Amino acid sequence: MLEQRRGGRVNITIKDVAREANVSVATVSRVLNNKSNVSDEAVHAVNRAVEKLGYSPNFLGRDLRKSETKRILAIIGSTEESFYNDVLRGMQDACFAQGYDVLIATTRNDPEHEMHLLGMLFSKAVDGVVLLAPKIDSKTILELSKKYAMAVCLERLDTEGILCVTINNERAGYDATSYLIGKGRKRIGLITTKIRSQSSVDRENGYRRALEEAKIPYDERLVYYGDYSAETGTRACEEFLSLDRKPDAIFSISDIISLGAMTYANNHGFKVGKDILFFGFDNILFSHMFMPRLSTVDQPCYLQGKTVAEKLIANMKSDEPDTSTYMLPHSLILRESTGD
Repeated sequence: MLEQRRGGRVNITIKDVAREANVSVATVSRVLNNKSNVSDEAVHAVNRAVEKLGYSPNFLGRDLRKSETKRILAIIGSTEESFYNDVLRGMQDACFAQGYDVLIATTRNDPEHEMHLLGMLFSKAVDGVVLLAPKIDSKTILELSKKYAMAVCLERLDTEGILCVTINNERAGYDATSYLIGKGRKRIGLITTKIRSQSSVDRENGYRRALEEAKIPYDERLVYYGDYSAETGTRACEEFLSLDRKPDAIFSISDIISLGAMTYANNHGFKVGKDILFFGFDNILFSHMFMPRLSTVDQPCYLQGKTVAEKLIANMKSDEPDTSTYMLPHSLILRESTGD
């Protein structure tokens, strides 16, 4: 007889499934865990019994007994940045190939909420965590990584000691700015963010190094600090174009910012790709849908996600975790906004 819960609801157990399928409890367990040493007949019988009885496995209890969940948590700031999609797809493909699932949670760029979500790792509800562009300070992340399986993706920390997969953002900022200089531009604006993420700082440093090597004076009036929105690009471009000596090129640390700046210039009689050159960052979908199309820095998002997931899973199985920083190659995508 099936066991009754309080309130009259039937509590279906694995023993009930075994009895209905006319197999052993061990066979039911092997089927539910996708083990290969089970006959097709047994698999069909168990699946029919599960469906008929409405059995729902107690995954949490099973996970606690096994001391693993086969789940990795990806924590991101928001879903607005479309390049996250390719990173997450790379993570999911790599995890699925090794029997892991990826859970995705957003923080709205709030470090307190980021710490709250890490509670899933502390309570063993997940086996590992990938922080995509974290807002928690580096010292805290480093200390936690000594006790838990953690990795950072898209950013690098200002310290060593944790697995990290990213690109060389300083070199990418340098390459984009140098390209504009190579086009004969000498009044190059920079639109960046008030939030001092390491990638933003690195891209700014690359911008400054390119100017310095070309012996172009750094002009703080040509640097605007905002957020990652198109509105920031609009306000920055408006401010730049009010100067007596207007910029002849603008490098933005994200495509969304750059598209906002381009729109403002376009709407105020400036020829994009001729009067003012624009260079973005991330190669999002809109960068080649907007006309004129935006030149941008392309980072290998899918490969970053795939790499960080593979290396984190390897760390979870190793007695000597890899704490290296891996910088994958970026490239410049040249389009009409730079006259190409």
